[in-house]
Amino acid sequence: MSETAPYERLVELAERELALVTAFEPARLGELVALQQTRTTLVASLPERPPAEARDALLRTHELQQRVTAALTVLCDQLGRDLTGLDCRRRAARGYGGSAPAQPLVDWAG
Repeated sequence: MSETAPYERLVELAERELALVTAFEPARLGELVALQQTRTTLVASLPERPPAEARDALLRTHELQQRVTAALTVLCDQLGRDLTGLDCRRRAARGYGGSAPAQPLVDWAG
């Protein structure tokens, strides 16, 4: 294995992560988690100082990670708006009918 192979693998993982985030599907969330675990393990195995030959791969990984961060920011904003809208619709729906009283989550009777 070449000195740069692990760094090239980081690029591959970042490209895959970007693809998963930009085409987000909730059913594929597990893939993002697995990818993060793989990356964490890989990064932990890297030497403290990368070889000079890994520079291009590290720069590419950095650029991809910036794009992932931007895409995740957009996704989180969208999910936040979706959840806010859901909460508003839920409250409106409750106003139309006699909803059942909330069930206690804890039985305090002892």
